[in-house]
Amino acid sequence: MTRENKFGMLANLILVMLMSASISQTLYTSLFMTRTLSLMIFIAVIPITLLFFVMFRTKLSSLVSCILIAVILTAGSAVIIFKTGIESALIWLNRYSIWFVDITNGYKDISVPVFTTITILSTAFIITLFVFIFTIKFYNFYVTTIMFFSIFFVQLQLNISGSDLSFVLFIFSFLLYYFFYILQKRNGEKTYDAGNRIKYLIYILPVCIIVIAITFMFPLNQGRFSIPWLDTRIDKTIDRVINKFSGVDVSSFDYFSFGISGFGKTDKLGGNLKLNNTHVMNVKTDHSNLYLRAASKVNYDGHRWYTDEGNFNSLGLGLVYDRQFNSDTSLMFMGLLSALKGRTFSLDMNQNDYFESSAAEVEFVNMKTKSIFMPVKAYNLKFRSPQEVLLDNEQMLSTKDIKGKGFSYNLRYFNLNLKSEKLIDLLRKSSKSDVRTSIRNQYNVRILNSDSATPAGSTDINDSNAAPASNINDTADSIYTNYTRLPDTVTPRVRELAQEITKDKSNNYDRAKAIETYLSKNYPYTLAPGTPPRSRDFVDYFLFDGKKGYCTYYASAMTVLLRCLDIPARYVEGYILPPEKKDGVYKVTNQQAHAWVEVYFDGFGWIPFEPTSPFVANLYNDRTISATISSDMLDTGYNDYMEMMDRYRNQGAAVTYDFDTETETDSGMKKPVLTLIIISAAIGLIVLVMGTIASINYFKFYNLQRKIKKGDPNSSMLIAYSYILKALKFQGVTLHPGETPTQFSERVEKIFDIKSFSFNKTSFTKISGYYVKARYSRDPLTHKEIEQTLEFINVLLELIFEKSGRFKFGFSRYLLGRF
Repeated sequence: MTRENKFGMLANLILVMLMSASISQTLYTSLFMTRTLSLMIFIAVIPITLLFFVMFRTKLSSLVSCILIAVILTAGSAVIIFKTGIESALIWLNRYSIWFVDITNGYKDISVPVFTTITILSTAFIITLFVFIFTIKFYNFYVTTIMFFSIFFVQLQLNISGSDLSFVLFIFSFLLYYFFYILQKRNGEKTYDAGNRIKYLIYILPVCIIVIAITFMFPLNQGRFSIPWLDTRIDKTIDRVINKFSGVDVSSFDYFSFGISGFGKTDKLGGNLKLNNTHVMNVKTDHSNLYLRAASKVNYDGHRWYTDEGNFNSLGLGLVYDRQFNSDTSLMFMGLLSALKGRTFSLDMNQNDYFESSAAEVEFVNMKTKSIFMPVKAYNLKFRSPQEVLLDNEQMLSTKDIKGKGFSYNLRYFNLNLKSEKLIDLLRKSSKSDVRTSIRNQYNVRILNSDSATPAGSTDINDSNAAPASNINDTADSIYTNYTRLPDTVTPRVRELAQEITKDKSNNYDRAKAIETYLSKNYPYTLAPGTPPRSRDFVDYFLFDGKKGYCTYYASAMTVLLRCLDIPARYVEGYILPPEKKDGVYKVTNQQAHAWVEVYFDGFGWIPFEPTSPFVANLYNDRTISATISSDMLDTGYNDYMEMMDRYRNQGAAVTYDFDTETETDSGMKKPVLTLIIISAAIGLIVLVMGTIASINYFKFYNLQRKIKKGDPNSSMLIAYSYILKALKFQGVTLHPGETPTQFSERVEKIFDIKSFSFNKTSFTKISGYYVKARYSRDPLTHKEIEQTLEFINVLLELIFEKSGRFKFGFSRYLLGRF
């Protein structure tokens, strides 16, 4: 191996180890969703790199290695199948595949050491192979750069947890890779020195280690460096460009679903969310706690909510639709009638303790859909032009055709006073048997306008717009059947938790409130909870393992917990309003896409509940209610979203940030230790490499002396003279073309005066005479002349040591092996 190849190979091997370790650590922290580095990777990368060096050193070794690996794999597989059986082997592979999917989806509690070790070693093996190929076999700066930076880009875009230290290590190794790339381009230049690579490594590594060590002594700010106004402008610009040129309207859908609103990705529950602030609609109303629902899901399968498709009833073509599209409103009056036990009573629509008659106008902006967004107790819908309206089984409305920007409609609805003690008392007393008995009786209910209490302003509850008592009973029976149904995936401990939370409650309202409060107080809100494992029930994982999430997590958990108690509940999706108006209009974006819960009460229909911690204050119009938010949301990337959530509450309302104290403590304990281990390992590796190189070069010189001393004197003289020329070249003195050995020796003596330096014991002129004799004379040299030559070499090395200095002499001779 030439000098160029020797030093270039050594430098490249060290570079392969650094890059492979950093990329493998990055993939490890992403796959296992942890910030803790794996020492196993650092240990594994070294022998793997050396193994590849041996395997792919020549074409023949590469061919033999590939054949050998194929034979080993085949033989190993055959032995395993023979001993365990093919069925057991397939079961094991299936277990590993399930384990791997669960781990990558964020389920951290599955711990199978064998699987973990296999995954770590396989990752290190594959990455090291890739780096080795494109660093040593086919040096390609661009392929490596694109591939590896893509890993970090994807990690950032998907908001995947990763190790900062692995990124720092990668940047350092990448810079080395780039400088080596520059050095390689200079390979053809006369000033290029093959030793520059290893020299660069040895000079720069200790400096970088010291800098990294000092850096880790300072407190770590978890948030990235951010310029808020610049971040906001960049995000808005990117959103505008994407919306304009992508060709895909993220807010375009036939029927609304949280998963395709731009806030999420699919209908499958869980996973990290990337914020989308597309402006979808404008809403004019006097009530900021308006919840506009567009989808209600009855069926839960452990991973998603869904509704039976294809059941739509046409309400005809018209401009105005009254209570025929929402029997829930009529049912509410039935409930009031039943609870108040009166034959006749009047309710002022603008002044009562139960609800307030309200109005709203909805206008689509950047949205295309058939869905109509309505509050739960709507009783009047008016369009600007005739529309054919469809009603599904969940009483969700839609138009026959997709509507887009500019489409608008007006609503009238009853805004429930959910804080009213009188309404709460009625809901507590709601009883299936009492309500249904009362409904069978005849009552005369007058709903009066705010400025009149005359019968002329009344509406009979049993008119054509109201559902007959028998239909209401049938509907209630159907609701109790459909909305208490649960799949087998719901675990016994979820049912036990529902019982435990509500053990002291005597009615369905208090049970629902207890579950709502339990979820909002004990489970921190975050948009980055990780993906739940495929093999687990979503609600079970959230309640007992994940323990943090966003609205779909809370709403799903509350719905399932209520159904465990045989309380009818349903999962609802739609939009809430932003906390403040702009120019008299609530400008709703996809950041307000939301999921909540509706609970069925006999005689009152569906009543909304809000278990999602930061939004409880909004539904109940009580800005003093506190919220529990995960520390993940303190990342500067969520600044705007956090400000929005803060505006749902008063500034004085308490906010509890849930810091993972166990993780923090462990991290605080492990980080210095881990840093010390890594630094020590790196220093140890450097010392080991340097010691190995120095030892090799020392023994090479020792071998050279032994060969000169023991060999044929004439041959030994030629070897010795070649070494002397190499040593003199290090001092910048070389044999000129056409210059005889005698002329060269005289010039060297004039420069170094070796004869005087050795106190007349030896001189280069005498040694050159021995060389000429060995090369051109038939007379053989004597062993004494060889001994004098060896003595000259020692004198020359002393002279070089004196002129170069201890460090340069040792570095060049023992580490670079230049002489």
